[in-house]
Amino acid sequence: MTFSNIEWSALFQDLPAPCLVLDQDLHIVTASKLYLATVGRDLNAIQGRPVFDVFPEEPDRRAMLEAAFRRALAGEANSLEKVLYAIPVMDDDGQPTGKIKEMYWSCHHNPIFQTDGTVRYMIQNAQDITQQVMAEQLKDAVVGELHHRVGNIFALVSATAKRMASSADDLADFLPKFQGRLMALARTHTYLTGDNWDGITIDKIVQRELSEHSDIGPDQITAVGSDIKVNATEAQILTMAVHELTTNAIKYGALKTRGGKLNVAWKPNATAGFDFEWRESDVIIADTPPRQGFGSFILDQIVPAQLQATAQRDLRPDGFTYQLSVTQRAASH
Repeated sequence: MTFSNIEWSALFQDLPAPCLVLDQDLHIVTASKLYLATVGRDLNAIQGRPVFDVFPEEPDRRAMLEAAFRRALAGEANSLEKVLYAIPVMDDDGQPTGKIKEMYWSCHHNPIFQTDGTVRYMIQNAQDITQQVMAEQLKDAVVGELHHRVGNIFALVSATAKRMASSADDLADFLPKFQGRLMALARTHTYLTGDNWDGITIDKIVQRELSEHSDIGPDQITAVGSDIKVNATEAQILTMAVHELTTNAIKYGALKTRGGKLNVAWKPNATAGFDFEWRESDVIIADTPPRQGFGSFILDQIVPAQLQATAQRDLRPDGFTYQLSVTQRAASH
């Protein structure tokens, strides 16, 4: 059984692989349908044309690929892995749109030997591995971010434990307070997954921290603010602040009795940061928290230092206000 040239051509066109054939002048001889579909081209529009006229690139990338072509045309099979190459995007009529689509390729180049041992053509099998490479890059970024977040949490836990241990009367005094702060950080770490991976809104931080206390009356709290998303580091620090404020309000302030009122508000400010206010009213604060306790240290020093913010507390017999103004936000982490 023999095949005609037409039959061989049809067979090549239907190969289940993206293949391109070039001659010694690096002109396109033919390409499989899968290759044409991958690069968005019609065979009639590219056949016979120089490959780098059809797919132009910046000098370094072109030189790397051209060297691989030349080696194959000299009789040496070779491969290039994870090659980044830009493909011009065409419209439905086959005209350039002016847009560029960067793709990652795994390219294998093989010489096509003639019966006399010479090489007139080479064939490229070019697999589009863009999604695979992007998945690997995302995985690496996620691992790096996890290392950063876990490192931040360990640092906060360590600083919290040391500071609290130095001021605690005994282990019984230390453990419940430390556990509460640790669980607040754990909740935030749990929030920062799935759709919240790159951050969480201030609203969610406030609502979830307050929701841990089911005995609070629903008419006692007003929490309203702009849709502001904070990144992972900001979320961890802000959670510490809200946890501290909530604990103090339940123990000493507006949430100790049903008559107290709590208003929490946040909004963007003129410095591209945000302002956060916690205001307690309609309460008689008879038992005040220690002025120099660890909670005060968190609100007055740790939180503003970590958020590059200014903080102000105003404790009165009939109420309490904590204002935080974040003036410079980090771009990541």
